[in-house]
This record gives sequence, C-alpha cells and structure tokens, in this order.
Amino acid sequence: MTLQILEYFIAVAQHRNFTKAAQACHVSQPALSRAIRGLEEELGCPLLIRSGRTATLTPEGEVCLAEVKQVLQQCAGLKQKLREVGWKNQPPLRVGYVMRDYLKDFMQRVFGGTDPVPSIRIETVYDIVANVRQSLISGEMDVAILPEACIVGLEDVEYRYLLKGPLHVIVHTSHPFSERTEIYLEELRDQPLVIFKETLFRTGAIHVCVEAGIVPNIVAEGEKLGDVLAQVRLHNAVGIGSALFGAIDINDYRGIPIVDGPERFGSVCVWRRKNQSPILEELKRLLEAFEEP
Repeated sequence: MTLQILEYFIAVAQHRNFTKAAQACHVSQPALSRAIRGLEEELGCPLLIRSGRTATLTPEGEVCLAEVKQVLQQCAGLKQKLREVGWKNQPPLRVGYVMRDYLKDFMQRVFGGTDPVPSIRIETVYDIVANVRQSLISGEMDVAILPEACIVGLEDVEYRYLLKGPLHVIVHTSHPFSERTEIYLEELRDQPLVIFKETLFRTGAIHVCVEAGIVPNIVAEGEKLGDVLAQVRLHNAVGIGSALFGAIDINDYRGIPIVDGPERFGSVCVWRRKNQSPILEELKRLLEAFEEP
C-alpha cells in the first residue's frame, strides 16, 4: 500500500469512473485498475462495485475513503512542517515590485493575506521598473513582479502570469474619458499622452499606437506611478500603462482598457531558472493555483 495507490482510490471514488480517474492521475487505466485490485486484496475486502463504466463505493469503501482522506491530509501536513524547518535556515526571498497597491493584491491572492505565511520569509523592495529588472538580472532580487512587456529579452528566466490584459489608459475623474468602460486606439489620436520612461514598456506601447496608424502625442513621462498621475492631472492628459491600471484602486483616477489592443501588457512574477531557493519552490507551488488561464 502506497500513498500513490491511496490517491488513485480517492480519484476513482470522486469520478466514479476508472477511465476519468486514470486521466486525472496521469496514469493508464489498466495500471490504475491493477492498483485498486491490489489495494482490495491487501485490505481483504471489496471497495468498489463495478458496473459497466461506473464504479460505486461499497460500505467498506465508504469507510476506507474517509480514513484515506485523513491519512493523506496528515502526510501533507508532515511534508509542510518539514519544508518549513528547512526554510528557517534559508535567507529571505527578495521580491522587487513596481506598484505598491498591486503588491498587496499579490500577497492576498497567493498567500491569502497582506503578509506571507510566517514560515515564508520575504523581503520586498519597491523601485522603478528598470531598477527592478536589473536587480533580477544581477541576482540582487530573487523574484520580480513586472509588467509583461518588460520581460522581453530576459534570458534563463521562468515566470507565471499574475494578470493578463491589454494596455490601459488612466485618466483623472475630471477627464471626459472617466465615465467610459472601454477605449479604442483611434480615440488616442488627438489626445495628449503621458507614458512611463522605462524603455521596454515605452517601446511596446508606442509600437501598438504606430501599428494602429497613430503618432502618439507624448507630452510628459514619469518613472513611477505617482509621476505619471501627477503629469496626467497637470496636462489634463491620458496616461498609458499596463493592465495593472485596471486592477488597482486609485483615488480620483480611473484605469480603462484599450479593447482593440493586443493582450501582452499584463503582469508577471519572474525569477531566474538557476535560483534553487526552497522558498522560491514553495512560492512557485502557490502560484500554480493562481496563474491566469
């Protein structure tokens, strides 16, 4: 009897079908059937009633299912405790980010709170995109939360999507666009624009405009979100940013998607492939549950 066989049994009990259970467990149907037969022989009683393609639990199977769930939960808890022991001797995971409000959302989605679980030690550093990107390349940062467009050209990295989406505009509530729920590229033709200075994002955003036959009228630039917001208000202009603009709550400003633009301006969590930190491995495991489809 192994934990894997117990997982096979739970899958059959859930799906009530050997073929579907085998697909869920990524194993062949004959191999799964043999494993369940072996489990029944070892326990000395039938666990399932097989009728065509349907499998239902016997009374013994019902008892076995409840006990097996507890066993697997206890094993999962043991593995977690052992991982946490290993993490205590590891340096904290250094996470660079570029939007303060979105870091809170990231922590909420991945860890279920505004702070990591106590056993996972994380240090966060807020900076402009160019600096966060360079810190990741140099190894000063373990993880970076960046606009998708800004990972172009990074080598030997892996990433998970936190958010997918197109370019967004950001406007002050006094701007006529503020009542809109969507914007089209053509509507930017005669608008004064404010954009981030970071080269890759700036290049990508301008390229989208040029592809649409628009010569962007850039009246100001900013390194940080606060700079962009100030310039948007000063010039009564339209800010151009990533899909993060639609995911954060900013007083007196609204983020609106450009619906006919390409969806390559979301947000990603990125790290170097060669980073072997066990805390990073746990973060990657948690991210799997939250990656956008």
